Amino acid sequence: MEIVGSMVKPDLVLLHPPSIYDFRQESIMYGPINDVVPPTPIFDMYPIGFVSMLGYLTRHGYNVRIINLASKMLENRKFNPEALIKSLDPKAFGIDLHWLVHAQGSLELAKIIKKHHPNTPVLLGGLSSTYFHEEIIKNYQQVDYVIRGDSTEQPLLQLMQHIEENKDPEDIPNVTWRDDNKRIHINPLTFVPDKLDDFVLDASSIVKASLRYWDISGHLPYHKWDDYPITSVLACKGCIYNCITCGGSNYAYKRICNRSSIAYMKPEKLVEGMKIIQQYTNGPIFILGDLRMIGKDYAESVLNNMKKEKIDNPVIFELFEPADEEYLLKIAKSVPNYNFEISPESHDENIRYAFGRHYRNNELEKSISKALELECQRFDVFFMIGLPHQTKESVLNTIEYCNSLLKNHKGDTRLRAFIAPLAPFLDPGSIAFEDPNKHGYQLFFKELEEYRQAIRNPSWKYFLNYQTLWMSRDELVNVTYEAAYLLNRIKVQNDFIDSQTAEKMELQIKLAHNTLQKIDEIMSLDDPELRSQNLKNLKGQIEEANQRLLCSKDELLRWS
Repeated sequence: MEIVGSMVKPDLVLLHPPSIYDFRQESIMYGPINDVVPPTPIFDMYPIGFVSMLGYLTRHGYNVRIINLASKMLENRKFNPEALIKSLDPKAFGIDLHWLVHAQGSLELAKIIKKHHPNTPVLLGGLSSTYFHEEIIKNYQQVDYVIRGDSTEQPLLQLMQHIEENKDPEDIPNVTWRDDNKRIHINPLTFVPDKLDDFVLDASSIVKASLRYWDISGHLPYHKWDDYPITSVLACKGCIYNCITCGGSNYAYKRICNRSSIAYMKPEKLVEGMKIIQQYTNGPIFILGDLRMIGKDYAESVLNNMKKEKIDNPVIFELFEPADEEYLLKIAKSVPNYNFEISPESHDENIRYAFGRHYRNNELEKSISKALELECQRFDVFFMIGLPHQTKESVLNTIEYCNSLLKNHKGDTRLRAFIAPLAPFLDPGSIAFEDPNKHGYQLFFKELEEYRQAIRNPSWKYFLNYQTLWMSRDELVNVTYEAAYLLNRIKVQNDFIDSQTAEKMELQIKLAHNTLQKIDEIMSLDDPELRSQNLKNLKGQIEEANQRLLCSKDELLRWS
């Protein structure tokens, strides 16, 4: 139904919660858990699957509305999400529990929905809800269905049809559910498409839905998206690599989603999605996944289509390993404005290998040099804290490697180096999550309820779910602040930031570390009421400390 500018009753409302539902009242120091990604610490970016589900169900005659509650709650502190939920009357509500950081927010939101709409089905989806599907249906009565897997468009459509007909979903693949007698049913996870023909990221569907429901802010991907309008397209689902903490690794996809091979989008459809985005924004387009994983011919076909369709927006290419000259040249000839991201994780090749990245520093450096020579607009290099065999000394040596990397490229400001902790959680289903001892990790939480409780702790140190044989939880946290301080100094020395910005960032790092120490002192108190009151008294300082300290948002998201 195409009614623009008039209110249409939605059949399905897709809700994106904040990581912590009542974050506006809590005194929580989130730390640098989000500093190298666009969202805020409450993770206000909804999954890309929302766009696909909206488009797919719309094409099959359903009205779907996306409401980014997290973004709305950030935008206006007086906004009342419960009042909005109460006012809605769809046939079903869908909530994402894709990233585990939403364990508290997703389940609390489901509880509020059931308070006001006890007879309206609540659906959960995403990788984390897929992993914990049995625990969710068994222990959380506010959730009626979990749709499992990495591709839920068709099962969701079937489930909506069954809800309309008041039928049990006995024949719908991938669904875990509870019947009227409270019996739990786990339908086989058999819908695992090998092509993404139905996974269409059509930006126009978001624009039309935002107008249809008079709600532009609710459909925006994340808070203040219009200031940094990055969009994404998805080349594939699945992976050929096995990075040991990644919930999207080959191992994890097999274990969680029953996916044994990569599903990919046809090159022309991928570029068609980019072409539509270009009609609405001139912001950067991020291609999720390394095109080369699918094969050389596929990558070349995508680039040929991009050249043919004249994709002029900045395009961000994700590299899972260094690119050779042939691939870089092909990109340079196909796209006028291109950027790269790569995550070597550590400067130490042995640590990198233990983590699951198998290439040498000289390959990385050669790739960076060639890309800059071919006039790429930007090349971001991301390092990580919390790796197997990584010590404090190794982290500090990574910072020195960043310094030499920048100096060797003569302070070329197109080259950017970042470092961040692996936080707040090891991904469920990842190799390290499933067998932590083998890889030198110690997990503090395992069950979903433990994560739901942990995320409400007063600082990120207390909801960090692991430590390693080589660094304790305290050491992981402390070296993060030290690394941030040293990298900030390197940036000003290499003229990447001015001295005033560097000084401001240094003060922010010191404030954050000092606030964390005060929280530790409060947590050592025996009296729980006194702890609670002291945390409330510290709320102002905690909010001031909850600013980006690994890099500014402008530095992270400034694209040519």
